[in-house]
Amino acid sequence: MELRPSTAEEFDAFSIAVLNAFHEELTDEERRRYLKIHEPERSLAWYDDGAIVGTSGLFTRTLTVPGAQIPVAGVTAVTVAPTHRRRGLLTGMMRRQLENVRDAGEPVAALWASEGGIYGRFGFGVAAQALELTARRPDARLRTPPPEAVRLRAGPAGEHREAMAAIFARVAPLRPGMLTRPGPWWDERLHDPEADRDGATSLRAVVGEEGYGMYGVKRKPYEDGPSAEVVVREVVATSTAGHAAIWAYLLDLDLTRTITWDLAPSDDPLWLALADPRALRRTLWDALWLRLVDVPAALSARTYASDPDVVLEVRDTFCPWAGGRYEVTAGGCAPTTRDPDLVLEAAALGAVYLGGTTLADLAGAGRVEERTPGSLARASAAFRGDVAPWCPEIF
Repeated sequence: MELRPSTAEEFDAFSIAVLNAFHEELTDEERRRYLKIHEPERSLAWYDDGAIVGTSGLFTRTLTVPGAQIPVAGVTAVTVAPTHRRRGLLTGMMRRQLENVRDAGEPVAALWASEGGIYGRFGFGVAAQALELTARRPDARLRTPPPEAVRLRAGPAGEHREAMAAIFARVAPLRPGMLTRPGPWWDERLHDPEADRDGATSLRAVVGEEGYGMYGVKRKPYEDGPSAEVVVREVVATSTAGHAAIWAYLLDLDLTRTITWDLAPSDDPLWLALADPRALRRTLWDALWLRLVDVPAALSARTYASDPDVVLEVRDTFCPWAGGRYEVTAGGCAPTTRDPDLVLEAAALGAVYLGGTTLADLAGAGRVEERTPGSLARASAAFRGDVAPWCPEIF
């Protein structure tokens, strides 16, 4: 057995191994899609007699954290062939990958988990959540309609790419959890093959000066009236007025009955803006998972709501080089030999890093131990962000 990067020449074999694990196939269209974002030098694959039996990859991205944007390694394409499970391949691959992230100077690794029980043991914690929204027409209408003077444009999503990218670039630095979106990643976001639409129209966009929405409409049998479904891919707004204008449009499309969005921000205020808040069903899910690879660098990069003035003892059995005691203040983070105020595992530290999950909540779950009275409340308030973290794209 050999663990090494998969070369560019092995792209097809690597991709087939990944897609097989997700019960998909490598088509010419998918090949063109993945070639735009694949980074072979950041991949890892297990080879058994020349055949790929395990895979993982990294994307080089930039992540917004409270008060800053930092390099992040986006973990992706993690698979192990059914014939080679329970042999330690995943553990060995994840450890090598995190060592590579550390050596690349990226303080944080991030991923979306296909199964929730896997990545906590590797030090990843749920740092951002997402809402699955389902609105029901005609009850789902805004309490206060947006001004009639608001000008919106609508049409095929690709025709509005430049305008959407400009709005996204204004919002991404302000919302923890968001990733910058250079050209290939806008290609990925607009990827819309007919086979994946489940009967919906091609991707459309509605764009205003202060917001945009991307969506398709899924036609359904006429049952006691119109029954089509508006499937929202993304809504991004720079202001309350922009948010209202886009939602007023999406909630009032003719011949539709429901509006769904499965990756809304956990703090999206739409339900509060409706005349009947019960017209919107909300289900909360885990979204972005984070793992601190370089604790001092990561904790020094972000800002705090107040001075944490706390010594953390981070227990990290998977990556011992990332564990230890760290003094965290408003001015930064550094290793220390002082007695700890709080004791927590690496996964808990990853969960609180973006300011969504709180140290107090984790303590209530038995995952943070307070050694110094008062330190938990002080540090929890300091780590808390102004807005909930949100990552609108799965990678």
